[in-house]
Amino acid sequence: MSVRQMTQRATQDALRTDRSAATVFRIMDQAVQQTSHVKQPLPSSSRMACAAGCCFCCYQPVDITVPEALAMAAYLRSRLAEKDFDTLRTRLAATTATLRDLSYEAHAQAKIPCVLLVDGACSVYPARPFACRAWNSTSVARCQEIFEHGDPITMIPPIEMDVYETIWDVAQGLIDGLKQARLDSTSYELHSVLQRALDTPDAAQRWVQEEDVFAGCTVGAFAA
Repeated sequence: MSVRQMTQRATQDALRTDRSAATVFRIMDQAVQQTSHVKQPLPSSSRMACAAGCCFCCYQPVDITVPEALAMAAYLRSRLAEKDFDTLRTRLAATTATLRDLSYEAHAQAKIPCVLLVDGACSVYPARPFACRAWNSTSVARCQEIFEHGDPITMIPPIEMDVYETIWDVAQGLIDGLKQARLDSTSYELHSVLQRALDTPDAAQRWVQEEDVFAGCTVGAFAA
């Protein structure tokens, strides 16, 4: 059975047994663990150039699913003081408004930093989306060149394709399982869907009960 099939089955089985917010977070935990397990034995992992302080890719559009947004929202709620949480929500609302009318291409070329980028590092790194987990460059110099002088639409750095493909198999398996469970499997623009998740404390429970909590959020450029 493939990684994608295993993730799909695990997602379906969990949701068939219990449709609760706890199940949503458990599904995400299992999927994230799956990416860690499959990444460790890959022989090319030692060539990764990504490291703390390297954030050239953190200015690119990112599409995420609802469970990813809910997991990030829960992570932020559990770790930020009230004042910092309110500050983040204000910044997030401003960034979402800025991005709302931008096309994918315009967003990529605008070099707008992810609102979760703080002092050159990801503030939700343990709960980061699959897209970010999958993007592992083998050349910092090439990433910098593209960021400073290149076209982010047509140019990409050399990435670890075996890692990329395996992590995306997990992500697609999650989406397949959500579809089978008749839940919203849409990929949304990160800021838009995260803002809704943070503004709606009971979003996970309402969403897993098939309420259209994320209606009106910006649909991602690569949503099926």
